[in-house]
Amino acid sequence: MANIDRIANVQISLQTAGINKKDFSTMLVAGPHVYSLPRVTAYTRADDMLTDGFAATDPLYLAVRDALSQIPRPRYVKVGRRQVDEVTLQINSVSNEAPYVLKILKKATDGSTTTLTYTFTSGAAATKAEIAGGLEDLITADANSPVSASVSTDDLVLTNKVAGTAFAVQLPKSMSVKSAPATSPVAPATSTVADDMAAINGEDKNWYGWGLTSRTSADIIAAADWTEGAGKLFGYSVAEAGAIDAASTTDTPYLLKEGNYYRTFGFYHASAATDFPELAVMARCFAVLPGGETWANKRLAGVNTDRLTETQFLAAAGKNLNTFESFEDSVTITQTGKVAAGEWIDVIRFRDWLQTEMQTNIFVLLINRDKVPYTDAGIASIEAQMRKALDLGQRRGGIAPTEYDEANNEIPGYVTNVPLAASISANTKASRILEDVTFSARLAGAVHVVNVTGSLTYEF
Repeated sequence: MANIDRIANVQISLQTAGINKKDFSTMLVAGPHVYSLPRVTAYTRADDMLTDGFAATDPLYLAVRDALSQIPRPRYVKVGRRQVDEVTLQINSVSNEAPYVLKILKKATDGSTTTLTYTFTSGAAATKAEIAGGLEDLITADANSPVSASVSTDDLVLTNKVAGTAFAVQLPKSMSVKSAPATSPVAPATSTVADDMAAINGEDKNWYGWGLTSRTSADIIAAADWTEGAGKLFGYSVAEAGAIDAASTTDTPYLLKEGNYYRTFGFYHASAATDFPELAVMARCFAVLPGGETWANKRLAGVNTDRLTETQFLAAAGKNLNTFESFEDSVTITQTGKVAAGEWIDVIRFRDWLQTEMQTNIFVLLINRDKVPYTDAGIASIEAQMRKALDLGQRRGGIAPTEYDEANNEIPGYVTNVPLAASISANTKASRILEDVTFSARLAGAVHVVNVTGSLTYEF
């Protein structure tokens, strides 16, 4: 049979390739835990964390709860697991002749997961020490266990055999991770903030803003350092007295301001040990697309109020530190809305979004055509992709619209400049690199404060 291609040869190519854009509305909170093997998990409800084993006092739970308490808010919050190499388990209730089942999960080098189950049945006169010791013997006898076990008084201590590798525990209701007086029930043994964040980001890059459960100055500064290079946005809170003292030059906010960190913002918060205003405001603002929000004057649900004197507020503002304060004892809102270096938080987020949007538009143009010619028409097609991103930035509210001055002269929201093909040297064309492509855009900004001056008179 003759092939129809002889008469009508039709070939259709697909010019629909796209790339995944960076997400500027997803947030993550990082902290140590032993309840899952993946570096990143996601929660749409904070109570689901309790089912997974987290305690209601765990800073990770409190942070996610504060974020998901906001209206509006993102659909979910991601939890980044910092490395834990030692954890202490406590026996909460003692029952005679009852099974105590402890499960330990480990991951092989090929990615497969193994669950090891240890069941100890208590005696007729059970004690916590007996139960802990019985589980210790079972774990010690198992050469495949990723942890070694020991007993400390009445508690069972699990220590990673290979530091830095992942293990997780699943506990019966009669057992729990023992709470510590520090900021978390467990603490990283050897890992640094940079190591943990590199591992978290290596597993899942699809998030933009993040926070840390640790409130120590060294960890916060290390997180700020990592964030600058990673192109993310980091928030923290401190209860340091020096943060609201203008004379202090050793507090964390002062050091971050001096370091000119453009991707880190902070809050003074007296309840920083258990409250996370930085994640609450992040959740509230991430519910709005980049360009449409400001981080000042936001009401936050589930976050305690700070009652600062005007002197204390001015000291915090002088360090580009944000606050959450009550006005007239009727409304509590965030103040300032700046990063440590003094820029507005919303400007940093919008800048990052616009860069990604424009970059993606141009990239998709180049990969979906056989070629973009080095001609006026080809250059114009690239300019069109720039304008496409800038137009969207205007619609989102980040770039000002076209406006007019008092003489009715047009003030455009943005202008683009591209060279004419004839003005480009042959050598530059031979390199196939297009240069001197620029734009300038007016930020729409936001009104945070209104000053009104008026007068009263009997006649005009």
